[in-house]
Amino acid sequence: MNVRARPTVSFGMALVILGGVLAGWLYSPARAHAAPVDGLFLSVPNPIDDKAVQLIKRKVDDAILVKKRPIQAIVFDFNPTNLPAATSEYNSANSLAEFILDLRFKRLKYPQAIKTVAFVHDEATRHTVLPVAACQQIFMSDEFDAKRQFKAKLGDVAPDGSDVFNKTIYSAYNAVAAAHDTPDLVMRLLDRNLELRQVEYLDGSTHFVSQKTYQQTLEEKKAAPGLWEKAPVPPGLERGRALFDPDQARKFGLSHGIVRDRAALATALKLQPRSLVEDHLLDQQVKVAIFQVRGRLDKGTLNDLRTQVGAALRERHNFLIFQLESSGGDTRDIGSFANWLADVKVNETNIPARTVAYIPSKASIGAATFIALGCQEIVMGPESFLADFNYLNTPDDKESLTAVREMLVPLTEKRGYPAVLFEASLTPGMAVYHVKDRKDPSEERLISAAQFMTDKKSEQPRWENHGRIEAKEGELLKIPAERAQHWRIALETGAPIQRVEDVYPYFGLDPQKITVSKPGWLFRVAEFFREPIVNFMLIMIGILGLIMELKMPGTTVPGVLAAVCFVLFFWSFSFVGEFTMLASLLFVLGLILVGIEIFVLPGFGFTGISGIFLIIFSMVLVTLDNVPQTSQEWVSVGARITTLGLGLVGGIIGAFVLAHYLPSIPYANRLVLRPPEEGADDAEAGSSFAQSYAHLLGAIGVAATTLRPAGKAQFGEEFYDVVAEGDYVNPGSRIQVVEIEGYRIVVKEVV
Repeated sequence: MNVRARPTVSFGMALVILGGVLAGWLYSPARAHAAPVDGLFLSVPNPIDDKAVQLIKRKVDDAILVKKRPIQAIVFDFNPTNLPAATSEYNSANSLAEFILDLRFKRLKYPQAIKTVAFVHDEATRHTVLPVAACQQIFMSDEFDAKRQFKAKLGDVAPDGSDVFNKTIYSAYNAVAAAHDTPDLVMRLLDRNLELRQVEYLDGSTHFVSQKTYQQTLEEKKAAPGLWEKAPVPPGLERGRALFDPDQARKFGLSHGIVRDRAALATALKLQPRSLVEDHLLDQQVKVAIFQVRGRLDKGTLNDLRTQVGAALRERHNFLIFQLESSGGDTRDIGSFANWLADVKVNETNIPARTVAYIPSKASIGAATFIALGCQEIVMGPESFLADFNYLNTPDDKESLTAVREMLVPLTEKRGYPAVLFEASLTPGMAVYHVKDRKDPSEERLISAAQFMTDKKSEQPRWENHGRIEAKEGELLKIPAERAQHWRIALETGAPIQRVEDVYPYFGLDPQKITVSKPGWLFRVAEFFREPIVNFMLIMIGILGLIMELKMPGTTVPGVLAAVCFVLFFWSFSFVGEFTMLASLLFVLGLILVGIEIFVLPGFGFTGISGIFLIIFSMVLVTLDNVPQTSQEWVSVGARITTLGLGLVGGIIGAFVLAHYLPSIPYANRLVLRPPEEGADDAEAGSSFAQSYAHLLGAIGVAATTLRPAGKAQFGEEFYDVVAEGDYVNPGSRIQVVEIEGYRIVVKEVV
């Protein structure tokens, strides 16, 4: 038999070892950073049926047993559609109530007892009240209806009173009441005629009890004799009252608090933001669509993205991934898009779609941050950044930053993220402190520098500084992936997510069943025509065609070409501009004024100048997606005006060049009068011209175009450039050649 000698340890060494163990425990990462607990939000459908109860149980099993999440609290949302909930079927409601009690008292296969919380934000009546009362805590919403009354109400289980006398139902409510802090109040929800009075016990505590309960307390010597008869009936507990609003429920001890929404409840319960993400797809076939968001975000991009998402939802795609690679971008319409995205539902099923934002490695997103916050979950690659709004940080851009901040902060609060971090991303010079409660180090949060200094100057400071977060001088704070994960803004995925394909296994998605959504073809065509070089060509060709049509009226082809170019120009910007209709009307008005100046009024004056100004102004106006307010936006306007000016100059030069070479182009030379050959003497050329057209003198023909006074006329099968005596001859009018003078064929209208 071998005997192993045990090493001896001195008393001093033992103390050192013990001290080391204690120090390691006290300063371990888990204690240094006590994270919010993991929770689960579950929607309870209305009415409650057996299928709904089974699905709720499966969701709990999936979260705790399959995904191994350390769930410590489950919130049951009894008004997930923001509508009243009333279950007439007792059995299903009781089945859910029993499951909730089993969760509370660890009567199931889960590792630990779980806190159960009921959230009521509209009416909860009939037997829906039974599982509500079974929860360990009840929270109600402070939302008002149109009459400025609380929407949330609890009670009215038995409107006709029949269920009160059903022994089975009465026993079920009695079992639930026994687990509640105020059992008589729970029974009061069932029986509106149960009389309760406010009784003070011998220990000084106040209770709302029935006469039966009071008699029991007398036997237990908790209350003095004769108090119940003298105790008042509190306002709100009179016989016959069926419903209790949040104020009354909290006053009497039915409710544990009043909160605005799910995010506020998660904050009150100290739950992680991921707790708000409910898996609605557990019993659904998962169909995944991925949307790639690249380039500059503007109104056109958002409209097309909304169209893509709508099409995916119509095709029953219920898992949407947004790959965000867009830096910068316009923030004017992005807030409404994010709020719309936060509430998208799969068509016809009314089931919320699951949405995930993926920010690739080394990407730094600005306006696309709104899209990320509109999604239920965010996954960030290494060295990526959220809330990079430095492109808005210019000396004259304070109003823009304020407007964006007013949209962004409420969105972060709705998601349960630390809003002060995002506020700092849009406030120059703002610093944020990471602090912990001096008495309870597990209580930690982010607060502004102003809040920290105010607390520091108080008589009993609460917060202890654990780090100051601020941007470099002259820059705005942006949120790196590590910080976003630390504060539960982005998911901690374990292994780094280097590419979008790495996202699929994390969520258990099949890469073979993923649809990549692409922009619509109309949007791609419009985007092509909005390219600066294409813009330049459209403007130049349009101006060229317009000049040629005015120079050679009636030829049609240049006019049609100009019309097509201008229509494409205005249409392409209709996807992004706010002033498309106004710009189009001003452009048409400008053309009309120029036409009046050329064809009606002699000379070239105010009408023509106004027309040209309106044409140029409308072409600048249509490119604007909003009224320029910042230096950056004015620079952008300047660039567009430059493109327009270059196109205008190019069109004018092109018109002169084309006019010079047109007589030499076969077939096209019929549109213009061929000039005399180079080197010929003016007199000889004029004489030659006069002799070659001498046979036309006195000839009768027809005006082919409007003569004002120049134009084209037809004599036999030939067309000639002519000049009319007077100011105006309508096309189709009979004319006669009265003089051939140098290069001019002079005609007059004849009857």
